[in-house]
Amino acid sequence: MQQADIQAAAETLVSRRLDNRLTGPLEPQCRPETVDDALAIQQAVIGLTYGGVGGWKCALPIDIDGLKNVPVIAPIYTETLYKSSSCSMNTDEGVYKIEPEIAFQFGQTLPSRKEPYTDAEIIAALSGARLSLELIQSRYLEPDSISYLEHLSDCLFNQGLCLGPEITLEEALSTSEIEFALKIGSASEPVKIEGKHPNGYPQIPLFWLVNFLRQRGLAIETGQWVITSSYAGVIEIPPDMPFTLAYEKLGEISLQFELN
Repeated sequence: MQQADIQAAAETLVSRRLDNRLTGPLEPQCRPETVDDALAIQQAVIGLTYGGVGGWKCALPIDIDGLKNVPVIAPIYTETLYKSSSCSMNTDEGVYKIEPEIAFQFGQTLPSRKEPYTDAEIIAALSGARLSLELIQSRYLEPDSISYLEHLSDCLFNQGLCLGPEITLEEALSTSEIEFALKIGSASEPVKIEGKHPNGYPQIPLFWLVNFLRQRGLAIETGQWVITSSYAGVIEIPPDMPFTLAYEKLGEISLQFELN
């Protein structure tokens, strides 16, 4: 892609996000044809977004749309980081969509360098972990018709991150499976949801992310949060309803979303 087309794609995506406007695919000349195109658009969006990067979402690379070993990575913007006491988001198809995750925070910067970071170095750079909810929204009218690379350009459905109670790093690093209990409104009994991290443990994609960014000349910065995939896919919450999502013995998140 030409730099002008990358910039035009980024400006379009930022406008859609700020206006909460659902539309069709990008104009043909603005659609990414390669992973590098998609990641270049991501970086251009970062340059246009107030507040910078507050974190990242990631998972291990996947095979999709006929492509092999495609990265699953997207920035989470600082202005879309929320504490669970007050969290606003947009609905998607009339409901709030969330993904239950564990978020890691970095207490020191890991700059780009020639040598790969070891797992031990990455863990040593962490300062804490929290239960969290990724806030999900498609910004396309027909998301199933959009290529993965275009979704990658647009941050893979992310509209923010809601940070819940703190847990210990030991708890975070050892949690492969979680049984959730979801109670919405005045329901008498919570709904049980069996959860399992798709990559085994939440730190596995974290190790991948740090070294993927390193190879591209990017750093993990002090204070940034990283989420590494949902334990239970997408959970839908009706509007105007308080809810509690219990993470087995780890704690719970209780809130009522405010509409953006």
